[in-house]
Amino acid sequence: MEKLKKLLEPHKLHDKLGDLFEFFEDFIIVLLTLLLFILSMMAIYDLGLAVFSSKYSFMDLVPKFLYVFILAELFRLNIVYLQERIIDTSLIIKTTLIAILRELIVKAPSLKLLEEYIGISILLTVLALSYYVPKYILKKERKFRLGKRRNYKKSTKSVKTTTTNL
Repeated sequence: MEKLKKLLEPHKLHDKLGDLFEFFEDFIIVLLTLLLFILSMMAIYDLGLAVFSSKYSFMDLVPKFLYVFILAELFRLNIVYLQERIIDTSLIIKTTLIAILRELIVKAPSLKLLEEYIGISILLTVLALSYYVPKYILKKERKFRLGKRRNYKKSTKSVKTTTTNL
């Protein structure tokens, strides 16, 4: 009875459940990574057959190459997640950009309306901004704010000491 009571203490129960859910999460990510690996091998095999076949033109091979790159980026995204326990948004955005460019290459001959080109341009611009703004601009701004706060704290300490000395 005492063991059950100790096990059901809130912090121990949360720790045990958290460990269990992390195990299932890792298991799912490992399964997804294995499936991506199998899919990548199949795509590389298909690409190899297409390269050595004479019935495919160069424009038929480019989307297949880009598909392999997309799979490789998704594979790397899963590995980064398993190692660091964070979702790398910049990697997701890069993968999305590659996927959109692949679709654009595949469907470019069939795009006829100006609105389609404008929509794709806006989408690519938003993705590019969402990649560069947090990575470069906001990172510098955070450093600047932290530096200001440190100076502010130092100045408030010196103000307090001078008022006590007076």
